[in-house]
Amino acid sequence: MSTSPETEQSSRFQTMMAILIALVTLLGAALGTRAALISTAAGDEDFYGLAASLSAEETEALNTLTMYRNYRAYAAYTRYNVLGDLVAKDWEQTSDETQSEALGQAMQTAWAMAVAVNRFFPARYLNRDGRYDPERELGEAWAEAAMKKDLDPQPHFAAANLLRSKVSRLLIIIILLTAAVWFFTLAQGLRHALRYVLAVGGGGLMLVGIAAAVLEELVHRGGG
Repeated sequence: MSTSPETEQSSRFQTMMAILIALVTLLGAALGTRAALISTAAGDEDFYGLAASLSAEETEALNTLTMYRNYRAYAAYTRYNVLGDLVAKDWEQTSDETQSEALGQAMQTAWAMAVAVNRFFPARYLNRDGRYDPERELGEAWAEAAMKKDLDPQPHFAAANLLRSKVSRLLIIIILLTAAVWFFTLAQGLRHALRYVLAVGGGGLMLVGIAAAVLEELVHRGGG
């Protein structure tokens, strides 16, 4: 039994719509999978950024604690040195033998304490004028810690924002492709001329979605 040209044309149209629906659905699924992977990567970057923030806070606290401990030892060293110098002046000016002996012992004790305390702070942070440089100690300690672990969270948070922006753009493309599938499905179920209008509309949305997906990969390749 032969079929009419109209029936054969309608069958071909429905077959074409079914093929387009399948293709667009596969493309949307692929983009959805990619969006999920990129979203996971964005979450990872957030985690790395948070970890770097915690490491930075911990490092700053420990470095500051160490610096103040060293500075306290330096202050004691300076105090004993000054005390020894002051006693030395009195010792040089006294003529009383008993007082001279007592001052001499006090002078030696102060300088001995200064020598003992000197071992409790790094002398390399002393400036030429003998003053301690806490900023230099903190800077070097931070640089040394940064070579061992990540202390800069901003690049991770920036990368996470870029990845989330990419996910948002991919979702918009998926919405366009979903609309194209809806147009193709409506066109497949109709029997009058409106189906061609719907098919053209769906085809336009599909082409826009494909073009946007290609541009997304070419222009925003660094985003994931």
